[in-house]
Amino acid sequence: MKKISIAQIGYGYWGRRLYRYFKNDNRFFLKYVYSRSLKEENEFINDLDKIWDDKNICAVAIATPINTHYSLVKKALLCNKNVLCEKPLALKTKEVLELKKIAEKKNLVLLTEFTYTFSKSLEKAKKIIKKGTIGRIESIELSLKYAGRFLEYNVYWLLASHLLSILDIFIPLEKLKFKKIDFIKHNNRAETGMILFNNKNLTGKLTVSLNYPEKEMKAIIYGSKGTLVYSSMISPSLRVICYKKTEGVLGDKLILKDKSYLIDEKNNLKHAVDYFYKLLNKQGKTNIRRAVLITKILEGLNKRKM
Repeated sequence: MKKISIAQIGYGYWGRRLYRYFKNDNRFFLKYVYSRSLKEENEFINDLDKIWDDKNICAVAIATPINTHYSLVKKALLCNKNVLCEKPLALKTKEVLELKKIAEKKNLVLLTEFTYTFSKSLEKAKKIIKKGTIGRIESIELSLKYAGRFLEYNVYWLLASHLLSILDIFIPLEKLKFKKIDFIKHNNRAETGMILFNNKNLTGKLTVSLNYPEKEMKAIIYGSKGTLVYSSMISPSLRVICYKKTEGVLGDKLILKDKSYLIDEKNNLKHAVDYFYKLLNKQGKTNIRRAVLITKILEGLNKRKM
């Protein structure tokens, strides 16, 4: 099997993780890694033109600061490279739509790496809900909280983009209305806050924080027959509880079914790389619709004064 020649741009927090997966994947040949902070040796380079000019490089993985995504993805596409990019794809809806147009015109793959959407636990959760196990979805709570990584972007771009991608798995984002509430702001940037969402059938919330002393990533889906709980931080990662709403009865006595699923949540980034490989081999669909919607929602929320 011929290996796919690929280049990576960015070697920071996320880039180092991507690097390990590409280096250990015998389907890919990682020819270049661009990093301004490292000296040139082996595959590490300081000159982006080496990537753009190399016709043997058919794909580029971008793991750089958010405000560089648009320009780097655009350049890669114009140089006929397929692209895997960290989330969000861009900070402006018009930029995401432009990238979409270029990728489609050139028949190139453009995949945004919304990490949790490649979770096998959430894939299982979707099947459970589709089967009707917990009944009709009545509300959803999602939270992503930890301490630190204060950057120049607010907590919504950093963390709520993840949660919106999870929400879209279960409720299409087009069917929801959103508003945000900032809890903590520093230097005019939100560090902790909430996004409320609703339609005529349900109401829910996303909570995000860079000020939380522990680490929490949780999705709770409340159904008419039970509740599904997902967490990437604990094992088992998925639990489904079905119950009968009997007046005056409390706790365990309500439960009709309680099942947990032990699913690996440590390699979701590898699953994203696997999916990128599939797309490069003309299998599956890109997530450009999701990328457009998430940027559109966050751009709109950040323009509103609360």
